[in-house]
Amino acid sequence: MNDRDIQNDRLIHSEADGPALLRTATDALEAAGSSSPRLDAELLLAALLGTRVATLRTAVAAGFPLPLPSSALLPEPEPLSERHPELSEALRAARAALAAGDAPAALAALVSERAKGRPVSHLTGTRGFRALELLVTPDVLDPRPESELLVETALAYLADRAAAARTLGRAPQPLNAAEIGTGSGAIALALVTESPVPLRFTATDLSGDALAVARANALRSGVASRVTFLHGDLAEPLLAGRAPGDPPHLDLLVANLPYVPTAEVDAAKDAARFQRAGQRDETAAPLSLAEVAIAAEPRMALDGGSDGLECIRRLIAELPRLLRPGGAAALEFGDGQADAVSALVAGLGLGWRCSIRGDLSGRARVAEIRRSG
Repeated sequence: MNDRDIQNDRLIHSEADGPALLRTATDALEAAGSSSPRLDAELLLAALLGTRVATLRTAVAAGFPLPLPSSALLPEPEPLSERHPELSEALRAARAALAAGDAPAALAALVSERAKGRPVSHLTGTRGFRALELLVTPDVLDPRPESELLVETALAYLADRAAAARTLGRAPQPLNAAEIGTGSGAIALALVTESPVPLRFTATDLSGDALAVARANALRSGVASRVTFLHGDLAEPLLAGRAPGDPPHLDLLVANLPYVPTAEVDAAKDAARFQRAGQRDETAAPLSLAEVAIAAEPRMALDGGSDGLECIRRLIAELPRLLRPGGAAALEFGDGQADAVSALVAGLGLGWRCSIRGDLSGRARVAEIRRSG
């Protein structure tokens, strides 16, 4: 037997029963309260196997055995050990079990951590958002499908600008755009890669750790030279180099700011503590796994103050200094906040209008704010 035969023999004897693994993981996640237990299980198993979910589904449907790699495409546990010890231990256990050829134990380590409220992206290290495959760490908010509405609202505005230029027989000119609170960079990078007009794009965040992730994602997406990243609070980095009398300079502003009321963030963190201890707080209403999962995400990306509108209120007040006449802002907000956001825009006076857009579930989710001119 030559070396290739030995390698193939090892590969054949390191195979996983995909259907059985997915059934067990799906059952456990359903019992834990996941709203998408099968998808969660597929994402975790695909990361373990170093493949895509679509490839995994094809192999499972065809009844093919799943070859186990010697190592998983999971985040490195050591850099997480100090600030996120539970996550680090789950990743370490999964890697060790996979190296030993024990696929059920490897997947079980990830499923157990997910069942305690950990976002799937923290366990896989990546998250798909539109056409992007983003790096995600516990230092950034997990990109949500709901935020695609923010991107689509901004793209519709940009398409209007491009159409207006073509009507006048002109090529679209570069526009100044910015995102405040970029996090992983998901929204900024989606806009830069999909915009129908050239953009001079600036992305800001209060968290230096989040900006490091966003820069890495810009490099990964091949658009690092097209985005400027600035560190600072809300609009401060965008206004820092401008004199008091300078006119507004932005054509487009997007933001998915913290909008969860403080009490809800506290409730999620309390529920997560009980869940990790294998208990339930009998005095509190039960939370879904998605609601508990926010406890594992950075508080500064979630906590919007007592009513959830603290950051949104501050940003809307700055819009006259930021948006040019004819410019637009798209802001994401939480459940039940549409009327309050509309009232804040109305307080800016004449020349401002606000349209509320609903997500796929019909919930009011994004405010499109236009400045006339």
